[in-house]
Amino acid sequence: MALVFFDYDGVMVDSLESEARYFAEACQEVGVDAVKNADDMARLSEGNFYEGLAALGVTAEQSDAIMSFYAKIKTDGRFPIAAFPEVLELLKKVAERYPVYIVTSNVSATVESRLKEYDVKGVKDVLGADKEPSKVKKLRSVMERYPGERTVFLGDTKGDMVEADEVGIDVRLGVTWGWQKPEVVLDGDPDYCFTEKADLVAWWNGFMDGDK
Repeated sequence: MALVFFDYDGVMVDSLESEARYFAEACQEVGVDAVKNADDMARLSEGNFYEGLAALGVTAEQSDAIMSFYAKIKTDGRFPIAAFPEVLELLKKVAERYPVYIVTSNVSATVESRLKEYDVKGVKDVLGADKEPSKVKKLRSVMERYPGERTVFLGDTKGDMVEADEVGIDVRLGVTWGWQKPEVVLDGDPDYCFTEKADLVAWWNGFMDGDK
């Protein structure tokens, strides 16, 4: 068996520009100048997103207020987010075989809505920033339920790769169609890195075939 973690933004959906616009608006509402554009969002994702905000002087109270407003306005549909259907179909197949958790800095309800839209079933839980901002803590809490199980993590940022390494993930998969340039993702030293979705699907097919 394997315990599998998927990131959401930049892996399953093409969300950087839209999420940046919403998050910048939320920051303005709270009177914080931390995120103004997509470049700022991508840069924060080179490490833990919320630790990055704190490093810019954003207090925990301000961060909570930003997230609260962000969760509200994201439902208004002004900035649509396109999905990567190939990855969502892959998620369906993987979730049929393994326990799968989605670990994201996004809002849990946003991800759950997109999974429902694409009829993705079998995901054990969606662990968004509203449940816990630290991906490290979320990964560890799930891994403790599956002691000794080999682990696979799929993400699109250097920060994803660094945090997955910190908790001892066995196989770290990076993709380059997400929030960061290929060289930034590679700087996180993933075990495998994919520029094409078809290659990612092929890797998983081989992984699952070898696990029969």
